[in-house]
Amino acid sequence: MDILIKDLDYAVDLNLNLYRDIDILLRRGDKGEITIHRGRNLMEKFNLDRRDLKIIEGNRRCAIPGLSNNHTHIPMTLLRGIADDMILQDWLESRIWPNESKLTGEDVYYGALLGCLEMLRFGVTSFNDMYFFPEEIVKGAKEIGIKGAVGFPVIDFGTPQYKDLDKLLRACEEFIKRYLREEKIRPVVAPHAPYTCSRDTYVQCKEISQEYNVPLHTHLSETRYEVVEMENKIGRRPVEYLESIGVLGENLIAAHCVWVTKEEVKKLGRYRVKVVHCPGSNMKLASGGVMPLVEMLKEGVSLSLGTDGPASNNNLDILEEMKICALLHKAHRWDPRVGDVDTVLSMALNSKSIGFENRDVVLLDLKSPHLRPVHNIKSNIVYSANGNDVDTVIVDGEVLLENKRFSRIGDRDLERIYTKVDRVVKKFEVQ
Repeated sequence: MDILIKDLDYAVDLNLNLYRDIDILLRRGDKGEITIHRGRNLMEKFNLDRRDLKIIEGNRRCAIPGLSNNHTHIPMTLLRGIADDMILQDWLESRIWPNESKLTGEDVYYGALLGCLEMLRFGVTSFNDMYFFPEEIVKGAKEIGIKGAVGFPVIDFGTPQYKDLDKLLRACEEFIKRYLREEKIRPVVAPHAPYTCSRDTYVQCKEISQEYNVPLHTHLSETRYEVVEMENKIGRRPVEYLESIGVLGENLIAAHCVWVTKEEVKKLGRYRVKVVHCPGSNMKLASGGVMPLVEMLKEGVSLSLGTDGPASNNNLDILEEMKICALLHKAHRWDPRVGDVDTVLSMALNSKSIGFENRDVVLLDLKSPHLRPVHNIKSNIVYSANGNDVDTVIVDGEVLLENKRFSRIGDRDLERIYTKVDRVVKKFEVQ
């Protein structure tokens, strides 16, 4: 069924064009593709019968494209708040890794369900994830209805699923083949980082990604420690190292890129690497550096936003992440013009860099006091809105959230998920 959103106060499209007092029509083609039309009197223009339409009231609302969370570890919703205000290495070694080792596939499934619900509630319609038991993340994303680039994690010392590296790599290839033809799922090869994956591991991951034409997703230059360690051990910085082994390329999605030089930024631009900025997590974990936004933009690097995992953010709210991003770069550069509204909004809508066309629509409720008055709607979106302002979410022509209520998941299902999550986390050690 086609969807008509009537009498919107405002709308912003993917090119950041602004519309006032407008209707939006989502029409499904013969092959299932969604076409978006904007204008007035669209029922008459397309000679549509009201009985053949799903009509949504747009009064006191603003329509934006779907938001994209391009680097996260969704099942870490289960670890939200378990370890805050700690040095990164202590955080990992004493709290995160010991508790993660207790997780089963079923646990990850419920953590993924919780995370997908959180993202949908916050207007996120596509995501890029890296976590073990990835088939459970796929299952959760498909159940909720949002689009996921789901990475199969590869790390030299193994994962809770596969302790042997050879088995891990074979399983990775099988995972890629299994989900290669999915409509809303993009399988991804996800070597963890240059300091946890050997040259041979990266090369094999690259070969799998090339054979099946799927992305590589990795952490890159997140902390000063990892950069110094690599310089001391092999005489190269992480970006230089990945270039030397042939991993840099347009299929690479690199998360963080906090500790990079101007020359490395030029390499990222030259190889058309897609960089995901995670400012909230970087600041909370005190990574120290700041991703060089100005230089990245100058070199034409494809930029997007990610929340990182809920254990280090501690939410999956991309609307909130936009404001964090803008303020961080203004403060860092002593320049209020840096991290402007259009720049960070473009980053938040960039689902194309993880393989998804963005034909989704999110409605923001403008009736709350913190979103009035409206002198500049894009300013309100970036600096004033948060995920709780999302009212309606339409993904690939399906209404998944309406009037702040989930369409696929009822109250009983929500209670079942919350109860299961509460049981799972009882196995954790919290100090």
